[in-house]
Amino acid sequence: MRKAQSEYIGFIIAIIIIVLIVIPLFYILSNYSVPSAKQLDYVQVLKNQINGGGILIFFNSTYPKSSSSSVWANSTLIVLKGNANYTLTGVYYMKGGVIYNITSKVIPFIIANGQANPINGNLPQPLIYNFSLPGYVWDYPVVLQISGYNVTVFAQVYPNETAFTS
Repeated sequence: MRKAQSEYIGFIIAIIIIVLIVIPLFYILSNYSVPSAKQLDYVQVLKNQINGGGILIFFNSTYPKSSSSSVWANSTLIVLKGNANYTLTGVYYMKGGVIYNITSKVIPFIIANGQANPINGNLPQPLIYNFSLPGYVWDYPVVLQISGYNVTVFAQVYPNETAFTS
């Protein structure tokens, strides 16, 4: 009789151990790989690339010279760290609390032998070029629409400063 009781108590203890330890451990270990399967937040990746990462854009803003027809007569976006994986798809400027679209007036150009050579075509263009802006935006903040990894972020740049995301 005593042997039967001790086997019964041993069986109950084994069941309790299985229920309290082994089954929860199974659920913890079966769900262990989920964090590595999460999708990468490409918006945050692209935001981290602007101003300090793979993209560094400077808004060279000077008072417009009406006598010159050169690309340099206007304010320019100088891409200091170019990257073909990212694209400038839109340019806007803010004046008096209103945002104006100037995308069609932006001219991409490349500097070769000290000369600015305009590129055929309008935006969107990869961020391996510099961009000429209309002269009237020289004293206003510019908002850049930058695309990469099938996502889009907006970066703001003030006159004579580098771009940053919010």
